[in-house]
Amino acid sequence: MATPLSADRFLSALKGAGLGVVEHGRWRTHNRNTQGNWGPVNGVMIHHTGPYSSEDDMVELCRVGYRGLPGPLCHGVIDRSGTVHLVGYGRTNHAGMGDTDVLLAVIAEKETLPRDNEADTDGNRHFYGFECVNTGSQSWPAAQLDAMARAAAAVCRAHGWTERSVIGHKEWQPGKPDPGGIDMADFRDRVATHLKGAAKPPTKPKPDPKPKPRRYAAYPGPEFFRTGRSSPVIAAMAKRLIAEECSSFDTPPGPVWTEAHRRSYAAYQIKNGYQGSDADGIPGKTTWAKLRVPHQSAPGSAPRARKEKDVVPPVLADVAERTIATYVQSMLGLLAAASTTDILSLSVWESASVAAVPAALSVLKSCLGTVLGRRGTASWLPLHRDPATPR
Repeated sequence: MATPLSADRFLSALKGAGLGVVEHGRWRTHNRNTQGNWGPVNGVMIHHTGPYSSEDDMVELCRVGYRGLPGPLCHGVIDRSGTVHLVGYGRTNHAGMGDTDVLLAVIAEKETLPRDNEADTDGNRHFYGFECVNTGSQSWPAAQLDAMARAAAAVCRAHGWTERSVIGHKEWQPGKPDPGGIDMADFRDRVATHLKGAAKPPTKPKPDPKPKPRRYAAYPGPEFFRTGRSSPVIAAMAKRLIAEECSSFDTPPGPVWTEAHRRSYAAYQIKNGYQGSDADGIPGKTTWAKLRVPHQSAPGSAPRARKEKDVVPPVLADVAERTIATYVQSMLGLLAAASTTDILSLSVWESASVAAVPAALSVLKSCLGTVLGRRGTASWLPLHRDPATPR
C-alpha cells in the first residue's frame, strides 16, 4: 500500500522514463475525489479505449467523460504514437468494481493472479489507470506498446513496486476484455525489463509536444436550428450535451435537428442560469461558445462563406448576364429582320414573326446554359457566381 504520488512527482516519473507528455487543461486537479477515496494505491491498470473516431476526440472523451460516467476516465491516455496525454489526477472513473482476491494478490505481488469472478471492491481508489488508444481488435504499434510499458514501469519505480503490481482491466473486473490482444504476463515481462534498466532508453528525450489547438464549430446563427435541418454540427452538439449531462434523448441522437435536441439544449441553457424565453432551446452565441462543439469538416456543417476572390455579388452577376444576353438576342433579331425588309413598314404579323427570332435565340442560349453553367439551370454563370447555388 502507498500514498498516491503528487501530480508533480507523477509527471516527473513519466518524463524521467523518456516519455513524451502532453498536459491537458487543469489535469492536476481534475478528478472524482468528491465521489470517493483516492488511495491507498496498490498498482497500475492498463486499458484499451474501444472504438474511436479520432485520437484527439478519444483524448477529449477520456478527459470529460459522458452521460452516466463523468470524466476523467483515466489518468493518462497513451496514443498510438506513444505520447502520454494527462487528462486527470486523483480518483478517476477507470477501474470500477473488481475482485478483492485480485487486489490482495496485487498487494502481495504474487506471480499468478486469481481468476476475477467477483465485483466487490472499488478499484478507482487503488489503481492508476492508463487508457491506450485501440479499438480492441487493432494491432498494437511498437511505439505505443513501449510507451505503455515505460509508463507502468515509471509509476512502479516511483513507488518501489515490481512488475507484478501491473494488471489489465480484464484481470480485475469480470467480463472486461481490455486490453485486447495483449497477454498480460508478457506485458509484465516488458515492464520488468524497463525496471531492471535493461531496456535501451531513447537516444533523445522526446520533446513535450504541445497540445494541438482544438477547433470549435463557429456559431451558425439561430436560423440554422430548425426542424429537419441535417448537419454533422448538430450531431457533434448532441454529443457535447450528453457529456454535459443535459440529455433529453430517448435514442442515440443523429445529425437531424429534432424536438429532443431543442429540449436538451434548453436544459443546457438552464444549467447556465438562463430562464423563461432565454431558455427556449435554440442555441445562442454565448452558450454555444461555452459548449465548445468540435469543428466539423464534413459538408453541411455550417453555411459556407463566400470566397474572398468573389468580389462581385452573385445577384449582380446574374442581372448582368441576363441583361447582356437579352440585348444580344434582340440585336441579332433586328439585324436579321433589317437584312430582308424595311423594319418600319412591317405589319403586325410580320413584326410578330421578327420577334420570334430573339425568342428562338433565347431558347438556344438556355439550352447551351444547361451545359455551360450550373447544372439544373439555364444560367451561363459558373457555379460560384450563380445566386441559386446553396451557400
